[in-house]
This record gives sequence, structure tokens and C-alpha cells, in this order.
Amino acid sequence: MNQAVRNKAFEALEGMQLKNRVKQLEYDNAELVKSNEELRERCKKLASKQPEWPKGYRPTRKRYNAKQ
Repeated sequence: MNQAVRNKAFEALEGMQLKNRVKQLEYDNAELVKSNEELRERCKKLASKQPEWPKGYRPTRKRYNAKQ
């Protein structure tokens, strides 16, 4: 009788711990999703931005000469 009560209490405790763990993981996941969305927006904004060169800098394309 005593062993059955202990097993039932152990299963209840284990269930509570698992529920708490799931809640914690869901919260962590929600935080990560939020930060991922923010970073995605920043990356999208930076990727579509025109490059800003320093004043006086002129980028030149080096041409490949196949004859050499």
C-alpha cells in the first residue's frame, strides 16, 4: 500500500517537473523567435542599403586580360 502511494506521488512530481520544463522551454523559444525577427529585419534593412564609401574613395574594377 505504502509503495503504491509513493509511486503515485513520484509520478505526480515527475509530471509537474515535466510541465514546468515545457513552460520554460516555450518561454525561451518565444524569446528566441522575437530576437530572430528583430535580427531578420535588421539584416534585411542592411542588405538592401546602398554601400557608403569613404569620401574621396573611388572603387575601380580590375579588368581581366585573357591575352596575357
